[in-house]
Amino acid sequence: MEMKLTYIAIHTAKPERMKDFYVKYLGAVADEPRPAGKDGQEADTGLADSTFGGTVYNLSFEGGVKIRLIPERPVICDALSSVSFASAIISSAPSSISPAMQALPSYAVCLTFTVGSRKRVNELTGQLIMEGYDVICEPGFYGVEHYSSSVFDPEGNVIELVA
Repeated sequence: MEMKLTYIAIHTAKPERMKDFYVKYLGAVADEPRPAGKDGQEADTGLADSTFGGTVYNLSFEGGVKIRLIPERPVICDALSSVSFASAIISSAPSSISPAMQALPSYAVCLTFTVGSRKRVNELTGQLIMEGYDVICEPGFYGVEHYSSSVFDPEGNVIELVA
């Protein structure tokens, strides 16, 4: 039996903003939004559960990879979003680490996208910088012939762009 990855689920505080990011910058195609059930997954009934709320977005990428954006992150994210908690992380981190990296939660998702060329890595990274996204690693060679950059998506997940 062949094993196949069906989708990657990302729990998110702002599913629509995340959907817009992946559609605009990374070529995702979004299915029709669906109401979320109590567990954050798609509701079987097709009706929104007023005690939970939220919308699930299924995103498809060329090559068959799918991402499911599910409302609400685990409870720990509430702590990460507070200024006092973020300040504590930054103040206790080594000074040689950038503030963006210091605030990176240990459970962040890292998604790698092959974008086709060094030129496209540079263009897309530049566009993301101009539109206010934090860059972790600027475009360059990392390892043997591995040209890439890394940025944060709107909720702090790492997006690696590879030529």
